[in-house]
Amino acid sequence: MTQERWLITGGAGYIGTHIADEFIRAGKFVVLFDSLYQGLESRIDYLRAKHGIDIPFIKGDIRDYNEIESAIRTHKIVGIVHTAALKAVGESMEKSDEYFQVNLEATNELIEIAKRNGVKKFIFSSTAAVYGSPDSMDPCTEDGPKAPISPYGDSKYQAESKVTAFINTPGNFGTSLRFFNVVGAAAKELLDNSVENLVPIVLGKLHKGEAPVIFGTDYPTADGTCVRDYVDVRDIARAHLAAADSTSALPATMNIGTGRGASVRQVIDLVLKAINKSGSEVIESPRRAGDPAFLCADVKLAKSAMGFESKYSLEESIRSLF
Repeated sequence: MTQERWLITGGAGYIGTHIADEFIRAGKFVVLFDSLYQGLESRIDYLRAKHGIDIPFIKGDIRDYNEIESAIRTHKIVGIVHTAALKAVGESMEKSDEYFQVNLEATNELIEIAKRNGVKKFIFSSTAAVYGSPDSMDPCTEDGPKAPISPYGDSKYQAESKVTAFINTPGNFGTSLRFFNVVGAAAKELLDNSVENLVPIVLGKLHKGEAPVIFGTDYPTADGTCVRDYVDVRDIARAHLAAADSTSALPATMNIGTGRGASVRQVIDLVLKAINKSGSEVIESPRRAGDPAFLCADVKLAKSAMGFESKYSLEESIRSLF
């Protein structure tokens, strides 16, 4: 049986390399495309050594459409996992034009290239940022209100509609997976180098001998700090594989989370405990604009549509970083 051949955009990224790892383990052939703006070629080197195979890597911007089309034709790609994006919420406020160009226009162009080249499968890495700042303490459902509050969230939300139009075409398959807060690592070589996510931020502070900061301690939650759904990156990779292997039509969008919330204070406590610094100083600061009190996933749809459930606990995710 010939191997299914998949292109992973953002393939040198934190999430992209974990997806590649899972796909290779499942017997798929992957081609990785990344600008190395935030991706690391060392992650790909790690995967090559781990699996003992050559993994084709193309360095290129997601807006370099000729390069992408060439890769798809050269490697006879049958499916695309599209993770390449700009994803810093704050930065998106200052560079909204670039965010729409990279996250929306490039996604649309990638779909057009897929159509021209007979690629029938398209899995889009989306985000819980499409839900914006809910004022509800209920988990977000896929068909619930969408009100993105940043150009990042808005660009991803609009890109979802392009993906939905593609997968609604007879003969095409795929979905948009909305990740909640991604944590953990399969190996130290694949660690998250983002400055956007809570756990790397906390570790960065501790590494510099500084105290972690909690923004807002007066939210209507059990301990007064924001509650989020933290999902392991290995589960994110498993969800992409489940979507890729699905033999029936999938919902246009699915939440990928745990369905369980953890507060900022709980996360910081778990990190401190993992490095034997329980009881260390934590600075409490006022709320930041736009932070909802509660943002967690309703995960029933991913389970019913493709049998997917997260398997890693937050404690396991944090332990995996050390």
